[in-house]
Formats: sequence, C-alpha cells, structure tokens
Amino acid sequence: MKERYQDIDDKNDALRELLGEHPKAPAFMSRFERAWVYHDNALEGVVYNEQELAAGLDPSGAPPEASLLPAVLDIRNHKAAIDYIREEARTSGRKASAVPMATVKRIHDLLLGNTPEAQAIRAQLERRERTEKELAKERERAGLRKDMPLHRTYFHDIAQPAKIQGLLDKLIEFTGSTEFREYHPIKQAATFQFQFLQVFPFSEHSGKVARMTSNLVLARHGYLPCIIHSIDRQRYYESFRGTPASFRVLMMDAMENSLDNGLKYFRDQARRYRAIN
Repeated sequence: MKERYQDIDDKNDALRELLGEHPKAPAFMSRFERAWVYHDNALEGVVYNEQELAAGLDPSGAPPEASLLPAVLDIRNHKAAIDYIREEARTSGRKASAVPMATVKRIHDLLLGNTPEAQAIRAQLERRERTEKELAKERERAGLRKDMPLHRTYFHDIAQPAKIQGLLDKLIEFTGSTEFREYHPIKQAATFQFQFLQVFPFSEHSGKVARMTSNLVLARHGYLPCIIHSIDRQRYYESFRGTPASFRVLMMDAMENSLDNGLKYFRDQARRYRAIN
C-alpha cells in the first residue's frame, strides 16, 4: 500500500508542477472542473449535456433558457460547493484533519442551494420569490434524514433515522482523533467517505457531500480532487457493501486515472508544440 501511495504522490507532484508553470494550465483546469461536475452528478444518475454544463459553469453568459434553468441552478450549486472546499482547504492547510459538523452542513446547504446567495440568484432567474410552503420544504430538505427510503440509488445498508445523529457525531469526533490524524491523507479521505455513506445522513445529496468532504481532506494535502468516473458507477455502489480497504482501492484507482490523464494532456501539448516547430 505504501508503494501505491508513493506512486500517486509522485504523479500528483508532477502534475502540480505543470499546473504551476504551463501556459495551458488554465485550459486544463477548466476541463478538469467540468469533468468533476459531470461525473459527480452522473454517479447519482443525473447526466448533464454540454449546453447545460456551459450555461451552469459560465454565470457571466446570457441568462439560461427556461428549460435549462433547473439543471443550471444545480450545476451552479455544485460549483459553489467546489469553490468552498478549495477555499476551506487553503485556509485550514495540511495540519488540519478534523472535519467539523459545520463544514459538512455548509457543503450540504451549498449543494441544495439553501444559502441566501443561491436563493437570491434563483429568485432573479425565476423572476419570483419562493412561497412560504416552498421555503418550509427547503428547510426540511436541509435537515437529517427522517425515513428509510423505499427507492434509492444506493443499495447498501444505511443507518436507521434514530441513529443518524449519534453515528454522525461519532464520525466527526473520529476525524479529530490522533488515530485519524496519523492516517495517510488518502486513507483519511477514503475512511471518511466510506463511513459517512454507511450513515447516509441526508435524504438528498449524501453521496455528493461525502465525495466533496473527502476531496476537502485531499485538497488540504495538495492533492487534486478524486473524480470517480461514471463508468465505475456500479463498482462505486458495490464498494459500500464491502470494506473500507476495498473502497480505498477504488479511490486510488480513480485518482491515478485522473493523474495519468492529466499528465498525458500536457505530454500531448508538448508533442503538438514540437510538431508545429
């Protein structure tokens, strides 16, 4: 396992170096972010097309068509969560290991659009204010899960509603422990995501919150985000019926795939440059 960690560390360092100096780095990061949003949603069964992604990730463009509005708002909520974890990682740094409950809640609220900023943008685009009934429903969505859903995307066993708060508190406390702090960052990220999805605390976006928080842990240590490709969707779901160790292997596979593709992107740019000159 240590050799696998070292291989990922070496590739991550090499790609980070290229991102710090290569003129094509902004173009790569734009594509990387689009892939992040696309695959993270596709894992949940929501597939966005190019038009929706372009409108959602470019708020400076023309207002989206009415038919695109629900997708565009969801994509912008996802982008807000990405921006939040990047800033949170920058300010907390490598020494931080704990994942506060407030951070988890903030990520969930951003993904839901349950923030004053998102609600103001939504009202502006929809050209109307939310009704009190709609606002009450939004507040309910923001809370912990209160039932056992009959039909759901994830099919592993999840916590009974009465146990969610206690199990979530225990996981949050564990991230501040000496044991968790001594884990390799990839093991920290994988352990948190696996255990969080055994609890499955929210009716909506538990998977996204788990992956986003896991990527916050990685970002604190200078890793690029772990993007789990949509073609691995079934393997991803099945992994939660297994062990934390087997899930960690899936995460490392995804990280290496992203890093290999990133390094290939810059190698191809170098080949094109030599061909032109």
